[in-house]
Amino acid sequence: MQAVVGYQDGSLRVGRIGLESTFLAASDLPSGEAIERGAVRVWQDAVIVHNTNGQYSRVELIAELPAHTTASLNAQVIDVDITPLANGSLLAAIDAKGRVRVESVSQRRNLLTDAMVQTSTGSIIEPVISAPSAAKKKSDAGRMQFVRVSELGDQLFVMAIDGTALRYDIRDIEAPLLMETFSVTQDAVEVAAVARLFGGTSLAVADSAGSVRVFFATRAAGAQAADGLKMMAAKTFPPAHSSGQAVRITAMAASPRSRLFAVADSTGMIRLLQSTAESTVLSVPATAAGALAGPASQMLIAPRENRLLAVDATRISAWALDAGYPEVSPRSLFGGVWYENYPAAMHTWETTGHESFESKFGLMPLIFGTLKATIYAMLFATPIAILAALYSTQFMHSTWRARIKPTIEMMASLPSVVLGFVAGLVVAPLLEQAVMPVITGFFVVPLTLVAGAHLWQLLPAGWRSQLSGWRFPVIMVVALPAGILVAMASAGWVERLLFQGDLQAWLDGGGGSGLGGWVLALLPLAGVATTVLVGKIVNPWLRRKSTNWSQPQAAIVSLGMFGVGVACTVAIAVAAAMFLDALRLDTRGGLFGTYVQRNALVVALGMSFAIIPLIFTIADDALSSVPDHLRSASLGAGATPWQTAVRVIMPTAASGLFSAVMIGLGRAVGETMIVLMAAGNTPLMGWNVFNGFQTLSAAIATELPEAARGSAHFRVLFLAALTLFAMTFVVNTVAEIVRQRFRRRAHEL
Repeated sequence: MQAVVGYQDGSLRVGRIGLESTFLAASDLPSGEAIERGAVRVWQDAVIVHNTNGQYSRVELIAELPAHTTASLNAQVIDVDITPLANGSLLAAIDAKGRVRVESVSQRRNLLTDAMVQTSTGSIIEPVISAPSAAKKKSDAGRMQFVRVSELGDQLFVMAIDGTALRYDIRDIEAPLLMETFSVTQDAVEVAAVARLFGGTSLAVADSAGSVRVFFATRAAGAQAADGLKMMAAKTFPPAHSSGQAVRITAMAASPRSRLFAVADSTGMIRLLQSTAESTVLSVPATAAGALAGPASQMLIAPRENRLLAVDATRISAWALDAGYPEVSPRSLFGGVWYENYPAAMHTWETTGHESFESKFGLMPLIFGTLKATIYAMLFATPIAILAALYSTQFMHSTWRARIKPTIEMMASLPSVVLGFVAGLVVAPLLEQAVMPVITGFFVVPLTLVAGAHLWQLLPAGWRSQLSGWRFPVIMVVALPAGILVAMASAGWVERLLFQGDLQAWLDGGGGSGLGGWVLALLPLAGVATTVLVGKIVNPWLRRKSTNWSQPQAAIVSLGMFGVGVACTVAIAVAAAMFLDALRLDTRGGLFGTYVQRNALVVALGMSFAIIPLIFTIADDALSSVPDHLRSASLGAGATPWQTAVRVIMPTAASGLFSAVMIGLGRAVGETMIVLMAAGNTPLMGWNVFNGFQTLSAAIATELPEAARGSAHFRVLFLAALTLFAMTFVVNTVAEIVRQRFRRRAHEL
């Protein structure tokens, strides 16, 4: 381990301090010494270790401090810090007068003499404290006491006892630039200890009141520094005692392996804290237990985090340590966590941790992604499957039904990996090139089918009777292609009208108002509102007026009402969109956003091929099982086939329909391959239909084979599986309760 030593005369020496281990043969052991397995013996200036495998090793302390000294300060050195760099090391030191020396030291081997040549470059900094702390500049409270450098060697932090701190940019080490002045303590509270946490990004600052705060730089709003960064107090650990007793931090030590650190206070309490989870892992009353005679003055956490050492004025104590998985807690799993260099607390799933950034085990993005995939897939698949089953059982000719139903049921046998492959590699690129026609088709194709049904009623009664068995082929050959053609033809006009001719540029925020997005979002709601108004107000009035109308007259009026309803729907949607747009509200950043090729829309299309057959099959069987006498009674009472299907057949089969939807929901929640190949596998949180996401099942499938056995990542993935099970269990339990209620109501019929 590289080290820097400061002396009273202000000189500095850079060297190496650490432990060196050498394997020994049994013949090399000191004569007359018998060392049992697992035992340790002190021999000369080293320690002989006999491990459990029968291997002997010699461990000795290495301290190499060359005679060469770096550029000196003018007074006694009171604090130093050093960090290794690729080409050497970076050190900083502060003397009793508050002057700071920052220096880059590099070593190279002379190829001619084989000697190590050490070179250094740096500068002296005279810390300047701006108001209001300038009055304390020459007092003990305002004296600079602590100095730390960042792991990357680009930042220097200098702190005074009163909590005033300076941050310098030292990328040009010969010309450091002061970036900002900030405070690390509350008023009238002094700094007691400073530690650089693992990764070198965060600083843990302990004060004389017993509190510990963790600081790191982030691009926060209101940052006035030239580099756009601002030091933020992201984590706060209150004092261990709140009984009013004065508590002062006496020592602090950071783990060399994780964001774990230990603090000791004046009451003799030693606490082990975890920065990421902002939690207290354990507390040890060292003085009360007799392990120490007084408050600890120095502490050390072993490199493997299996030992904790503490030193007071008279003794050294060591504890065996098993911290477990302190970075994982209910808060870090399901709550927002403020991670290093992030602007605020947020939910994040990023399991590949390193020295320079933390592992992030937030399950909320995965839970959100699972719900997002399920909701969008069910919104697309449920209406199609239920209406298809209703049409198949109540309106389709038996000949066509015998062909169509087995074909749809065979779709359930399609492997999900094939559906995911087609969705991710075939549908996604095609959809990217035709986003606007597809969106237009979602509205135009259903309207075309309904318009075709109204036009069918205009045919003479004899023709309708003769062609009744050919309604389905007519729909497939005439109405559906016509709707697709109308959608493709009108897509460009709609894009120019609502999105300035470029939908993807609009989604990226490239100008334009939010009117177009609101129109698309509000059209379904406006359609539902119009349907309810027509059903409650207009239809009763028409039934009274149409008692003496002929069938062609009623069909023409019905077609006209359909056109008026469509116009009212569009008018309501546009009016509401204009109102929301006038309030400066925008769907971009919410329901819509930047278009990504593999997104929720692609997943909904792909998963629908897996869900529709399940819902259709069960719904078809449920509708077919309704007793014929109910249907006959309804038709005999004068109800139309549509009224009979909607008001008699569907309520009676509600339990079966609900079961069909719940089984489809369960398939959507647990789907893996389609989501994995078509969703982009990006753990984002947002309802944007055009971006990707990651689900619980996809994370388990992709990361569990690569997770280290027994690691926090490994265990969190098992927790993710348990969470997925809990979600499906709760949904299925609620579904069964609702299904039983529907079944009791239907049984009364």
